[in-house]
Amino acid sequence: MEKTFSSGRMNEQVKKEAFKLISKRDYFSGELKRKLLQKGFEEKDIDEVIDFLVKEEYIHDEKLKERYKELAIQKGKSKLALKKKLYQKGIEALELSYEEELQSALNLLNNKYKKEKEFKSILKFLINRGFSYSVAKEASNIYLKD
Repeated sequence: MEKTFSSGRMNEQVKKEAFKLISKRDYFSGELKRKLLQKGFEEKDIDEVIDFLVKEEYIHDEKLKERYKELAIQKGKSKLALKKKLYQKGIEALELSYEEELQSALNLLNNKYKKEKEFKSILKFLINRGFSYSVAKEASNIYLKD
């Protein structure tokens, strides 16, 4: 049971549905497009509405990527975890610098690590969560000094 809508000027049904979706949470443009396609709207109508939303700054992929990056660092997520999350949303990878990944590892240790303060166990904890060896090693050393 597929719905198709005729197009003229910008399809108001597509626009209304897009606003309904973005009023609940922020979407990447590709993510919003997939959602609207699932609802049975035509791709050309969706593209027209998304172009309008981007132009009017209702959706802004770069700002949203930066917000995801900041949240990942605060929550102690690794570069791999962030890449996976963005990939699931259809977004090309966003890179964390070494310093940002180190800060993320330290945040994770400070918030979640409750075991004994032994270098090997801390290193294993971080590596199992997707941090590189060099970041895990430096974060472990800093954590043990504190």
